[in-house]
Amino acid sequence: MEEFVPYDARLEQEIIGCMIYEPTCVADVIEMVKPQHFYIQKHRVLCQEIYRLWQQDESLVNLTELAPFLQKEGIKVSDVVAMVDLVTSTRTVRHHAERLKLIASLRAATELGREMASNVHLRDRTEIRETLNRFEQRLSQITESSTNMQTMTCINDALLRFNDWFERVCDRGAGVTGIPTGFDDLDAITAGYQKQDLIILAARPSMGKTAFALASAIHMGQKVPEPILFFELEMKEEDLIKRMIANKGMVDIHRITMGDVDEELLEKVTFAQSELSKLNLVLDTQPSITIQEMKAKARRLKREQGLSCVIVDYIGLIPGERGMSRYETVSENTRQLKNMARELNVPVIALAQLSRGVEQRQDKRPMLSDLRESGEIEQTADLVMFLYRDDYYHAESEKKNVAEVIVAKHRNGPTGKVEMLFLKEYGQFLPLTWRDER
Repeated sequence: MEEFVPYDARLEQEIIGCMIYEPTCVADVIEMVKPQHFYIQKHRVLCQEIYRLWQQDESLVNLTELAPFLQKEGIKVSDVVAMVDLVTSTRTVRHHAERLKLIASLRAATELGREMASNVHLRDRTEIRETLNRFEQRLSQITESSTNMQTMTCINDALLRFNDWFERVCDRGAGVTGIPTGFDDLDAITAGYQKQDLIILAARPSMGKTAFALASAIHMGQKVPEPILFFELEMKEEDLIKRMIANKGMVDIHRITMGDVDEELLEKVTFAQSELSKLNLVLDTQPSITIQEMKAKARRLKREQGLSCVIVDYIGLIPGERGMSRYETVSENTRQLKNMARELNVPVIALAQLSRGVEQRQDKRPMLSDLRESGEIEQTADLVMFLYRDDYYHAESEKKNVAEVIVAKHRNGPTGKVEMLFLKEYGQFLPLTWRDER
C-alpha cells in the first residue's frame, strides 16, 4: 500500500506563480517559507532561485531572468508559465504561505509517526519511555516551527520595555511623544503621530485634505531622521511638486500653473526648491497601487534607508480584488493599512473621503458616521481627524480662511478641535496668530 504524504501541488504552484507574477509578493513569502517547505523538488529549487534573484534586485524576478536557470535544471518554461496562469489574486499569498508551512509541518509529523510505528517491537518499559520522550521532543520542535512564538512575551519583559520608554518620556518632559504633526495646537491633543497607529484624515472634496497632508509631511520631513514615504494615487508627480512649492514658498499655485512669473515669484520658487530638497521625504505617484505593493516598497525603503512614517492619499483609490464589493474593498484595505503600521512600526496616515450625507445636514461638520463606504475605518483607526471649513458652505461666514481640524476619535487620548488659518492659494495651513502678526 502506497504511503500517504501530505502536500498540495497546486498550492505550491500558486505560490511560485504569485512570486513571478508580482515580485513584491516575495517580501511576504520569504518571511515565513523556506525552500524546503515545498515538497516537489522543482518547486524547491525554483523558490530558492527566486529568493536569490529577489535579494539582488526585485526587478530580476521574471521569466526572462529565470530562463537560463530553468534550462539548467531541466524545468520546462511552459510549466512555469502554467504556474503564473494559475494566479487569480496575490492578496492571499501570505495565507497560502502560512498554509504551505503548516502542511510541511504535518508532513514532518507524519514521517515522525511512521518512525514511531517502526518501534512497535520494543518491550522494555524504560526503553519505551525514553523513546516516547524523544519523539515527544521532536514533535514539539515540529509544532514550534509552525507557530509564531514572537508574539508571546513575559510580563516582566514587557514592563522593562515600558520602563525604558517611560524614562525617555520623563527625561524629555511633557509634550510630543510621537512625530510632531507640524501644528502645535494639534500636537497638544494627539502628542504627535504615534508609531503603529493608523491615522485617518477625512473630509469632503475641496476641504484641503491633500494640502494638510503635504503641509504636515513637509514639516515632518524637516524633523525626522528617517524618510517619510508619501503615496499619491490621484495626482501626477508634477502637480504634487507644484503644490509643495506653493506651500513652502507661499506662492500662488495658479500663477505657477499659468507661468505668470516675475522676479519675485522666481525667487520664491527657487527658495522653495532649495528648502524642499533638504526634506527627508520620498514620493511615489504610482496610480492604482495595491496595499501589497505599498508594503513591499515600504519594507525595502526601511531596510535600505529607514522609515519614519507612511502617508497614503487616498484610501478610496486603493484597488481591491476582482469580485469584491466597494464596502469589502475599503474594509480590507483599512485592515491592511493598520497591519502595515504595526508591522513597520511607524504611523500610517491615510486620507479618506466623507459621504454626501454631510451636505444634507444643517450643521455640516463631519461625524464618524460620515466616513464613506466602510464602518471598518472608524473601528480600525487609532486616530480620526476631520477637516471642515465654514466659509466653503456659507459665503457670509465670519470664519473666512479658517479650517477646523476635528479630532473625532483618539484611541489613546482626548478628542477636540483646533482652528487654523487656511490659505487655499498656497495650500498652506498656519496658526491663526499668523494673520494677526502680519
